Amino acid sequence: MPTTPLSLALIQLWIADPTLPWSNPVWQSLTHVPGDPWAYDHGRGVTHVTEWTVGKAQAVEAFMNNCKAAEDPAEHYAVKRKDDDHDGRSLWNAWVKTSWAKWNINKLVDRILEESGCEPHDAMARMKCKIADDFPTMEAAQVKHVVSVTLADALFGDDAFTDGSFVVPSIMTFITTVLVLTWSRYRKVIKRQTDSIEKKAQEVEEQWLALTAANSKPTLVSIRAYLKKLESLITLISVFKDQEMAENFNARREQVNAMLAAAKKYPIKAESITSRQMIL
Repeated sequence: MPTTPLSLALIQLWIADPTLPWSNPVWQSLTHVPGDPWAYDHGRGVTHVTEWTVGKAQAVEAFMNNCKAAEDPAEHYAVKRKDDDHDGRSLWNAWVKTSWAKWNINKLVDRILEESGCEPHDAMARMKCKIADDFPTMEAAQVKHVVSVTLADALFGDDAFTDGSFVVPSIMTFITTVLVLTWSRYRKVIKRQTDSIEKKAQEVEEQWLALTAANSKPTLVSIRAYLKKLESLITLISVFKDQEMAENFNARREQVNAMLAAAKKYPIKAESITSRQMIL
């Protein structure tokens, strides 16, 4: 099933309840948008979105109303041809894309997930996943179950709930979309990080073999350069909480520090040390 884009999720939330999200005081405090973004004062030429003229706000307003009137709002939203709502649709999508980053909602979601023990590296460690291909699904990591109430409150406050602590269905749908997109973002980050670990680990091993070869004469400069690369790898590994891999490279770091100490204690011409003087 294709992922619902944020710009459509916001439309669907508004269609379900015209007061959401733009009239919600908590949402307004996060976004600094004081009402429906497409609202305008024609007489004064003022719009809620400063980069939109009244004409652009009217185009977005017409697009929103046509989405609401459509038999399938998602289908009308996704129209690719240049229909009457082309301009309003393009303006809306572009504004949501740029504004979402300004609102720092991703950072808010990240913080809530981290505080709830659902940060991606925590989830991988909890489920004993060591490679990107094993990255758990959002369902397997129980993310929605753990954070929905907290996230609903952080985004919408009391308006998010009905009958006490039950999340309003339309808000739960919106939150689910936000979490799905967040988890997809995490998956990409994890893939980049694991690829980087694999590449750095290979480089570290190749350089280690060169440093410790029988006829090698490493210098203080080369040892320090290797140690810097090793430290970078260890830092990256540490976020994955892989104890076995961390112990292996921590042991290597101790060896390199011993080599560095030996090189400083017994300097040779050009700051070289022979393999006989390495402390391994």
